[in-house]
Amino acid sequence: MNKSWPKNIVITLGDPSGCGPEITFRAIKALSGKKVNFWVVGDKYIAKQIPEYQKVKKRIFFLEAETKNIDKIKRGSVSKLAGQASLVYLKKALNTIKEKKFNCLVTAPVSKEAISLSKPGFSGHTEFLRDYFNAKRVVMMMASAQIKTVLLTRHLDLKNVSVSINKEAVLDTIKLTYSFLTKQLNIANPVIGLASVNPHAGIDTFMKKEEKIIKKAAEQSSGLACGPYPADSLFTKNNLKKFDCIIASYHDQGMIPFKLLSFRSGVNLTLGLPIVRTSPDHGVAYELVRNDPQALFSSSMQAAISQAIKLSP
Repeated sequence: MNKSWPKNIVITLGDPSGCGPEITFRAIKALSGKKVNFWVVGDKYIAKQIPEYQKVKKRIFFLEAETKNIDKIKRGSVSKLAGQASLVYLKKALNTIKEKKFNCLVTAPVSKEAISLSKPGFSGHTEFLRDYFNAKRVVMMMASAQIKTVLLTRHLDLKNVSVSINKEAVLDTIKLTYSFLTKQLNIANPVIGLASVNPHAGIDTFMKKEEKIIKKAAEQSSGLACGPYPADSLFTKNNLKKFDCIIASYHDQGMIPFKLLSFRSGVNLTLGLPIVRTSPDHGVAYELVRNDPQALFSSSMQAAISQAIKLSP
């Protein structure tokens, strides 16, 4: 490890019962040639069970969490202990970033269910980081070479989507998205499309309350975005070529086409934070950890770390 390298990437192992430890060390092994300092937060008891750890341990700075009773963890299962460890890793990573003035965080997948066993109401990394940094608004972008989509609403029951859509939220999402595309991704004059909520609803047809709000926000964005357009055709191959990013109205509206196109290469980015934050586009994969760990793939985690390196100042 060369401490003189200018870039420092802090990586959490995520849920120690899930795929996080495995895919993290595999990804670091694949990226070991990068002139970057990798700071990995987790428990060495877990790390030592992963074959790739032995191959990269001299390439990383390991930040030991010392989670109590970590030896009781059963990999591939939801547990309160695994959820607690996940939060310990995240908090230690954020403390490290604050103390050392780093600017880059990559998070391996966590289980909302496991964390909620000790922290009721936990809804995900995105909201946790928003609150930690006191950010006015954060935006979840899913990015790959094939598609970029932003979720206007996240992790909501479908029945609650409509009441959560308001002009301020749409405008803020448009502005954060446009700013990221231009300043971080260096896309000149990006074209941002907005997806409708209701079936067949578009700029001039079948406009319901939600579409009227979205359209009004688009009109007031000074040309930063256009729409809304019917979501059932917005994500087709030809239409994807027309847009640099599509803002989906709700979680699965954006995630289904994204995962169909980019499941093994997609990256989750949080816009609106004072640091860079990325993660893979999938969950903890308990079933594979239990039954077929060789089937785990690290390509999305590798893409998340690579994206973080590129975005790090």
